[in-house]
Amino acid sequence: MVFSHDGLRDSLTRVAAPPFFYESLKREISLSERSESTITALTLRLISEQPIYDYPLVAFSEIAARALRLEDHIARMGINNFVILITGDNDVAEQICARISSQWTLEGVPGISLHYAWISHHAGESILDFLNRLDGQELKTTSF
Repeated sequence: MVFSHDGLRDSLTRVAAPPFFYESLKREISLSERSESTITALTLRLISEQPIYDYPLVAFSEIAARALRLEDHIARMGINNFVILITGDNDVAEQICARISSQWTLEGVPGISLHYAWISHHAGESILDFLNRLDGQELKTTSF
């Protein structure tokens, strides 16, 4: 499996690549601080006892992209890890996770569970602290 990108889109899943996501995150945080709106990040990981090959990653990225609004951002941040940036609070994050989870249960790949968590950005918090806090969140699980 190859994890490569052109800087804008991941070559396998066609969602945003990390460099493009970091720029989008920086822009959205600045916007949210000026407009006093809430930014929430979701981390979603596909986990299996067997290796996860290309098809489940592509299928998941398509399911997730269909569940998002136009203003939301999704990126592949690791081999089996995706991050979604939304404008909204925990209620919106919960709704999006529920949509993705239910579609993954219906259309996903058996034997691969979806683990997820979300956090909202705090005013004045750096991008690095925000992403580190997201990585430290305990993941919830959905599976077949």
